[in-house]
Amino acid sequence: LLAKSLDIYRCLSQQFQQRQVEKIYEAILPEIIEQESGIIVLPLWGHPQNRPYQTVDWQRGKASQTYFKVIGKEGNYSRLEFIPYTGRTHQIRVHSQAGLGIGILGDFLYNGKQSDRLYLHAKQLSFRHPQTETKIDLIIPTPF
Repeated sequence: LLAKSLDIYRCLSQQFQQRQVEKIYEAILPEIIEQESGIIVLPLWGHPQNRPYQTVDWQRGKASQTYFKVIGKEGNYSRLEFIPYTGRTHQIRVHSQAGLGIGILGDFLYNGKQSDRLYLHAKQLSFRHPQTETKIDLIIPTPF
């Protein structure tokens, strides 16, 4: 999302800060996930000397919450939808690995498994237009 003016930028930033922007992601995990849906709640912390890597840290971490739902199973793979409530760096990637016990396919940073690409896609972004107040739904089909 890109703002063309400082006023629009401030309005959009405020919507993100107030958790008014809805984000939906789709991912493929290289294993079958048995739990059909749930909420992952883990505190995330990024060590200043190891950016951008994030870890689960119960003492220093910031609260983070992600809803997930299995939307398909193909062979030995699971297709999931992730809806983050908070917006921490690499939140979905860490929550998949640490919360579900399996990282996203192609996520070399957290999963260590190599693939042709990272199988994580931001498929929907919904927000209020800063000037007209109408709801904008940006939807981009998942390319995998």
